[in-house]
Amino acid sequence: MTTMVGILLPSSTLTYLATRWAHRNRTRRDVQAFKLGMAPVVVGLLIGTGCVLAGNYDAPALPAWHGWLLSAGAAFVVWRTRLHLLWLLAAGALLGVLGWV
Repeated sequence: MTTMVGILLPSSTLTYLATRWAHRNRTRRDVQAFKLGMAPVVVGLLIGTGCVLAGNYDAPALPAWHGWLLSAGAAFVVWRTRLHLLWLLAAGALLGVLGWV
């Protein structure tokens, strides 16, 4: 517990303070430019993470292509609906605990 607090507290505090500052200064050009520039980076990192997770999919019950299919399906649902990504993560965790994926 102490280790987790020591690892998470500094980065969480810095993120919280930076987010508050950016929200207060959201009309500044440099803040808007930073947000516009970071959007493709974040999308690329999320796609890269999905590829890594889908590529290392080695559940004994399912072949490897199911991991890619699940990742593509989740991306499509997040893209086309207003369903929050955390609900899909929770559903995936539940399916994993049940041993279905």
